[in-house]
Amino acid sequence: MPKVVVLLQPAAADWEMGHLLPFLRHYLGFDVWTATPDGRAIRTAGGLELDPDGLFDTADIAGADLVVLVGSDSWQTFDDDSLYARLRQRVDAGKATGAICAGTLALARAGILKDRPHSSNGAEWLAANAAGYEGEAFYKDVPHAVSDGVVITAGGLAPISFAIACAEAACGPREEISGFWSLCRAEFDALGHGTAKIRELGGAA
Repeated sequence: MPKVVVLLQPAAADWEMGHLLPFLRHYLGFDVWTATPDGRAIRTAGGLELDPDGLFDTADIAGADLVVLVGSDSWQTFDDDSLYARLRQRVDAGKATGAICAGTLALARAGILKDRPHSSNGAEWLAANAAGYEGEAFYKDVPHAVSDGVVITAGGLAPISFAIACAEAACGPREEISGFWSLCRAEFDALGHGTAKIRELGGAA
């Protein structure tokens, strides 16, 4: 059974993992293993209490099929050279590693983004919050996820494209993945640039 290790901080953003984890577990058969810095339960940004499977130090960073760092403001004050070294070794081995929103700070501090195409909440934001960040020339200012096939990054408002890119990096192109993308994008394609159709179909003025 393939395995995803999910690194979570207190106040983790529910929406950034809300599409990815059910899709990986329910449709692609992944075992989901969660970790927090100290192994203690956290409360997500949405108020849900999450009891992790373990802590960062015991997470199988090297062996998992996919590692995902979910955004939280707590990443801004977090620092762990040991974790950064393990993430670098994983990426150097060509193993799929995804980070969304503030989770990208860990990759930036690890030096992983210095020569890879990536996105986040802004290049200036990365530079201001990640000491030693040198990846400005490779930053992609786009509203969706960016992937080079190994490292997947996204800003905090791109959870669906992030989910798709992570699944593809871990599993390769699959019919289930393209099908999931088609299902998710249909909502936005139908609405276009506004929400007026919601009210119109509901009979609201």
